[in-house]
Amino acid sequence: MAANACTLSLAILPAMKPTHRNLGKSEKGRKDAELRSSIEFGNNVCDHEDMKLKISVDPEAADAAPEKRASSDAPQSPFERVLDEVGGEGRYQILLLFAYLLPLSFYSPFGSSSLLLMMTTPDHSCRVPGRPSHVSEEEWRNMTIPWEDGADGKLRLSQCHMYNMTYSDALRPGPSYAIDTSAITRCQHGWDYDKSRWRETSVSFFNLVCDDASSVTTIFSLAVAGNALGTLILSILSDRIGRRPVFFLTVLINFSFGLLNMLVPTKELFAAARFLTCLAFFSFYQMSYIIVVELSSGHLRGLTAALSFVVGTVGVCCVTFVAWVLAHWRSFGIACHAPSIFFFLYWWYLPESPRWLLSMGRVEECVAIMKKVAATNGRALPSNLRELLEEAKADEKKTASMRDLLRHSSLRKHLVITSICIVIFCVVHSGIMLNLHNMAGSELVNFLVLSVVEVPGNVVGGVSAHYFGRRLTLGLTLTVTAVFAGLATTAITDRWLLVTFCGLAKVFVTAAVLVVYMQIGELFPTALRSLSYGTTSVAGLSATVFVPALVSVGATDRKLPYYILCGLCIFGAAVSTLLPETLGRPLPQTVLQANHIGQDESFWSITTHWTRRKYVPIGEATGKEARNGTPSVAAETGI
Repeated sequence: MAANACTLSLAILPAMKPTHRNLGKSEKGRKDAELRSSIEFGNNVCDHEDMKLKISVDPEAADAAPEKRASSDAPQSPFERVLDEVGGEGRYQILLLFAYLLPLSFYSPFGSSSLLLMMTTPDHSCRVPGRPSHVSEEEWRNMTIPWEDGADGKLRLSQCHMYNMTYSDALRPGPSYAIDTSAITRCQHGWDYDKSRWRETSVSFFNLVCDDASSVTTIFSLAVAGNALGTLILSILSDRIGRRPVFFLTVLINFSFGLLNMLVPTKELFAAARFLTCLAFFSFYQMSYIIVVELSSGHLRGLTAALSFVVGTVGVCCVTFVAWVLAHWRSFGIACHAPSIFFFLYWWYLPESPRWLLSMGRVEECVAIMKKVAATNGRALPSNLRELLEEAKADEKKTASMRDLLRHSSLRKHLVITSICIVIFCVVHSGIMLNLHNMAGSELVNFLVLSVVEVPGNVVGGVSAHYFGRRLTLGLTLTVTAVFAGLATTAITDRWLLVTFCGLAKVFVTAAVLVVYMQIGELFPTALRSLSYGTTSVAGLSATVFVPALVSVGATDRKLPYYILCGLCIFGAAVSTLLPETLGRPLPQTVLQANHIGQDESFWSITTHWTRRKYVPIGEATGKEARNGTPSVAAETGI
């Protein structure tokens, strides 16, 4: 990624000094700390009753040298100042990114995407015993299996029916069977499966076809339910006991239940083991991402998200290669889950999130991590390190829950909007994926194509969010996705053109997913960040339950699913504009700071690389501002 964009930054002049009326010394100090914490985080609403802020455009700031912008892109909290001193994008963060997050991002799809491939349903037909030695398998199928219309409207051999067969035990010349082509019955002796692509899948092993085909849907539903439930529970748990212990818990779940899933003898145990395995899928990546993001400066966060998404896409492509080489569901599943044991090696190196430690009041542990960061980055510790961290701790609520997300108006609005966006992304993304499975070729090729198109999507999302801001990028990518979904309705009869439009739509919806994932991390405070990721993800995962029903509507009208996807994207693009811009803002530490995000912006404001704003206290406007008559907005509040 290039250098951080010049944003609509919110810089508070250091000359701002509050006055106090009849306050004792200690009370005055406390009020000053609260005031600094509030205004340093770029809120246009000050929580001290004697202070007012106004927002104005500083033309000189916009022309500042790029190397000077980093310090003025946004006001800083005490913790952000500490991170600046010890290095927020130095060698320590680079090592954490490349030695921890990116390897984990590469591996994560091996667990989460493996089910889709190992549950492949091979082409199959009824097994009919009694084939004479001089009759080939193909000739025997043509003799014993009736023809019927397939899902694509073309004639094919039936997968679930056979002609009625009668067998004779009489020892006489000629055939010992009779084929009654006028009577068709269900498969009586099991099935024969096509083994040209897979030697065996879980579907062929448990015979989940024909009358038992609904078990495949049940297993997928249980996997989605496990993922949603685990994400919610582990997100809440990580805000209580920490990101680090929950990460290692997800490694244990993924390793133990993942291997158990490959060894069970019945479909019921397979479904139960898969449910337990999926409890950790999203949180496995989520905890890693949060730890790195909460240890990094704002300049590195966008790069972190983009790189991890791109590397994850490469991992998905490699899953396809492993499946192609092994071609057996058990060996493929073991190869996907067994390597997770190596992530226990991080036990000796992975730090806890210092932001979370501060939210729990564990300052000494935070000091130790900051010393290690400074030493690795070759930076000197600030002389007032403990004072700054104590100040940050004083601002931090020690406990937080869903009630805090719902009690504050801005947080509640941001949670609802991001949840709506995630629901739309999951439905559109899954809907496109199911339709891509109808393209010509093997399911492995389809899966690879489905994965590869995410690479340009992540690049588009990362670069655009960096230069044009999160808000504008999100709205535009959803709009373009809607356009391609709409164009798909014009290519229903042309399979490859349909695949092209669906693939392009997936490029831009992937970009949108990346951007909103950035926004969730930047809109919610430390103590609620993991819960926010979990809540929005649970909403999205739950919505995917309805995707098969959405796609099935195409049985009567093949255009209708694409019209629905197009409408959802247009709705999402409109709703996303209600989110505030977070480009260049420091991560909020407290609920109050997070609740004030966006209150300094108008609906029509746009933050890009070429624009910026600056907070200026009332009464201290610059001379140029006074001469030019720059408009300002004032706000006042008391807490």
